[in-house]
Amino acid sequence: MPALAGQRETCAGSRQKTFDLTVTETATFDLGLGLSFRAWTYNGRLPGPTLEVCEGDTVTVRVHNHGETSHGFDTHAFRMDARRFGPTAPGTTLTVSGVADTPGVYLYHCSAGPVTDFHIKSGLHGAMIVYPRDRPLRPARELVVVEDAVYGTPDAHGFIPGTDSTRSQHNDETFSMFNGRLGNAPVQVAPGDLIRIYFVNVGPHVASAHVIGDIFDRVSLGTTWVHDIQTWGVPAGSGAILEFRIPGPGVYPFVDHDKLAYLPFGLSLPFEAAAPGR
Repeated sequence: MPALAGQRETCAGSRQKTFDLTVTETATFDLGLGLSFRAWTYNGRLPGPTLEVCEGDTVTVRVHNHGETSHGFDTHAFRMDARRFGPTAPGTTLTVSGVADTPGVYLYHCSAGPVTDFHIKSGLHGAMIVYPRDRPLRPARELVVVEDAVYGTPDAHGFIPGTDSTRSQHNDETFSMFNGRLGNAPVQVAPGDLIRIYFVNVGPHVASAHVIGDIFDRVSLGTTWVHDIQTWGVPAGSGAILEFRIPGPGVYPFVDHDKLAYLPFGLSLPFEAAAPGR
């Protein structure tokens, strides 16, 4: 995932934020472990680009539908008439505008009426961060982690041609992933670093966020912090801000403790800290 602009830069900018998202239905992604997947995407990314805004900003999202079916946009950060989220027909543009008035990290996804679930599970989802305006966050190494899944059977070459509607209806994922990858390279950190994860759980099921060998210093769903947490449950469709400090040299994998069965398929994000002087 690209580096974040962060709270200071985002909140120092204009209070009018505009984002353009282009929907396509033909992008193919290397998932790792010899597998690939044809996804529906915002801006050709899986998950979609992270949208960074500040508390009180007026946020406008323009969705340019280059697909062959209708698509929309729903961010959980807005309070508004759900009919404004679309969908919009192929070849048209949907404009959604609202005020992001509550800090936190939120799921955004396609809004397509009765088939919304299928569109989300096909790849049309991402994270929106609403930074608090007047409460500076502690200096930290920041990153976004989106937990999502693939619903389809690989062919003999490891290619998954799209989302299987029957499997998606039954929440029968083939794999769960962090940031669209099966297996992530270690994040290089230093002992004592404070890590802040903006975590979004697309689903299915509750994600049990946990760092092996560490304890969350604090966790937030928005403005209230809870301290000294071993594992934090994040429902499908929700997000949390997770902070932990690297206690010393070693490897500290971030995992979903409810899906440890997927560890052989790479559902882990390791944080690797070298000893001083190495």
